Amino acid sequence: MTYETQKSPIFAAILNFLFWGMGYLYIEKKLEEAFYLISFYFLVWIFSFWYLSVAGPLTFVGIYWIIFWSLWVSIYISYDVYRIGKIK
Repeated sequence: MTYETQKSPIFAAILNFLFWGMGYLYIEKKLEEAFYLISFYFLVWIFSFWYLSVAGPLTFVGIYWIIFWSLWVSIYISYDVYRIGKIK
């Protein structure tokens, strides 16, 4: 007899919001996309630290855009994993 564990779509959405791709790994769906998102997440952080080191007077504008777009990506993928997690 096997038991199917119920994965929480809300927890998956929180994971995806905080660390891109981890919610997909948690619910075990869209695994290839999860690995792409994890890689892209690290690239965004690397680019952000590089930008902060060379931006000079444009630092505030750059930080604003990085945070703005990262927030939109986080919201979208959180909603997506929540929607997928609700489907049985």
